[in-house]
Formats: sequence, structure tokens, C-alpha cells
Amino acid sequence: MIKMGLMAFLALLILNPVVLCGLLVIFLSYLRRIKHERKHFRTAINNDFFEGRYYIKNALKLGFLSSVITTLLGLELTKQWIFVYMGITFVGIVLSLYIDLNTAFLLIFTGSSIGIVSLQLFSDKLIVPTSLKPFFDVKPGIVFSILAIFYLAKLLMLRGYHQDSFQPKIYNGKRGRRLIRYSLKDQTVLPLIVLVPGNYIHSLISFWPVFSFGGQSFALFVLPLWVSWTLRLWRNTVESELKNAKVNTQQELTIAIVGTILGFLIPITGIFVFAVLLLLVILRFVQRYAKMKRKGKWYAETHDGIRVVAIQPETPAAKMNLEIGDVIIMCNGVSVTTESEFYEALQRNSAYCKLKVRTYEGQLKLAESAIFANSPHEIGVILFH
Repeated sequence: MIKMGLMAFLALLILNPVVLCGLLVIFLSYLRRIKHERKHFRTAINNDFFEGRYYIKNALKLGFLSSVITTLLGLELTKQWIFVYMGITFVGIVLSLYIDLNTAFLLIFTGSSIGIVSLQLFSDKLIVPTSLKPFFDVKPGIVFSILAIFYLAKLLMLRGYHQDSFQPKIYNGKRGRRLIRYSLKDQTVLPLIVLVPGNYIHSLISFWPVFSFGGQSFALFVLPLWVSWTLRLWRNTVESELKNAKVNTQQELTIAIVGTILGFLIPITGIFVFAVLLLLVILRFVQRYAKMKRKGKWYAETHDGIRVVAIQPETPAAKMNLEIGDVIIMCNGVSVTTESEFYEALQRNSAYCKLKVRTYEGQLKLAESAIFANSPHEIGVILFH
């Protein structure tokens, strides 16, 4: 009986429809990325299906860590709360092919959950619709715990990224120059082990294990926590963008942890802590938008050299530590301003390449490396065409 229950639990963990839907969306996003890169850059910048590898790796590694946290905390969720969350998550994952609404969906749903409980805490005489009563059993501390796990997972995921992970997209600027916007999108589904009160799951699956604590029955359930985020940059460096994202996520994580502690000890404070978190998220969004309009240089096409749009991994360009936004001024001692001039200069030395480069910040540097013999187009630099 226990063995069958364990097998069913593992099957629910692996074959969860939300997990499989997320993997399918990741694969479709990969196909769309490859198609876009081949259309606009005549080659795929990175053929590797790294999105799927990161999805599975983060689901296993961060899912294990998150499940340990939820198990130690003994998070208890009602089946109604779980069903509504899974429905919203499923819709969000499907829509993520076009727009990433994960943070918005999560904040709206968790904020609504905390708000519903707060209404009861502020007024004992409040008449509650029958359909909302199961949501009153999900305390603010539990909801904040899920938010804290979301921000913790996001922070850990951010640490594994660098410039190769950002995908370029070309736009036409107002002055006739082409501009580049870089974006980084990542998502995974974390399996969280939570407790569901009652015998609902056991009534559907007779061999599902049920535990009793303090005279009440609980069943284990795997809650699929969708973690998704997108970074976009027009007028900022990759390092600065990642640093800002990490700092913002750390602040949001801190507030969520404070909300978890206060939500368990003083539940009535939950709505106020959530208001602070929501205000911070909105303020960061407004500040970032305003800064993008005022400060920084565009990643734009230039006539004073050739702009590096992207770098293919494991190529001579990657070994030379070229970065997106760099402007190649000279190649093998020859000034270059067009793609054709660049490849002609490369052929002056079929085995070695020496570049003079102006960085995005305006500093000059030298870069050199051996190249593939008689294959100048395989240097690994993606340029405007």
C-alpha cells in the first residue's frame, strides 16, 4: 500500500499537467527563438536547447529545496485554493508564449487571498459567501511563504545567467537607425509538497497515503509553483541589469520573509505587509521605465565601426571576451565600418585575428585569438545585416 502510494505521488510529481504544459511552452519558445534568429541573423545564435535544460534542472534542484522548506513549515492549503491557483497558473503558462504575466497573476491571487482573510480578521460579523469560506483557512503566513519561495527561486535562478543568455531583437529607430532590445526570459515549475486537510484525495485514489495529526487527517499534495520572469534592456549593460534585478529580488524576498513571520504570529498584519510589497513592485517598475527613457546609450547601428549584436558560445569571439554592444573599429590593422569590410580584413590572416574594440561604455580595448582556418564567418560574431 505504501509503495503504491509512493509511486502515485512520484507520478503526480513528474506527470503533473502544469509541469508538462510548462515544458511544452518552453520547447515552443525555443523553436520560435531559433526561427527568429535564422530569419534576422542568417544563423542561430545558440542552437542548444538550454531553456529546457534550465527548466528541468531548476525544477529538480530548486524544487527539492522548496519542498524541504514547505515540509518543515507544514504548509496547509485547501483543495479549493489549490484548484484556483492551478487554473490561473495553467492559463498564465499558455499566455507566456506571448506575454509574461506570472508576477502579476501571483501578486493578484496571493493579494486576494490575504485580503479575504483580513476581512474576517477585521470584522467577525462579516457574512462570508459559502464559496469563499475555504480561502479563510489559508492564513497570511502560508501565502507569504509561497511568495518567499517564489522570490528565493527567482534570486537563485538569476545567479546563473550572463550575456550569452540574452536574446537580441532588432527594431527600427526614429532616426532611421536600427536598435537592439535584449531580453532574458526564464521559467520553471517547482513541485512543492504541501498538506491538504481531509480525505478528498484519498476518496479519489484509494491507496493515497493519509496522515493524521491532532485528530485531523491530511494528504500530501504536489503544488506546482510557477516561477517565471523576464528582463529587458535597451540602454543598460547586462551586468547592471542583472545586478539591479538581484537587488530588487532580494528586497522583495526580505519583505516576503517578514510577511511570513508576521503572518503566522500576527495574521492581521498580513494585508499591510502585502501593501508594502505591492507598492515596492510598482515603484520599481515606474522607476525603471523612467530611467530607461532618460539615461543610457542605445544599442544602435553605428557608422563608426560595426556593432556586435551577439556572441555565439564556444567560438573565437567568445574566447576574445567580446561583449554585446561592443563596436569593432579595426580588424587585423584595417579600419572596418561594414560587415563585408570586416570579413575581408579577417581573411588577411586566416589563422589569427586581432581586433581593436570600443566597449559599450566607450573604453578602447584589444582582443585577439586564433580562428578557424579559412573560415572567417565562423568567428562567432553576430552583426547587423
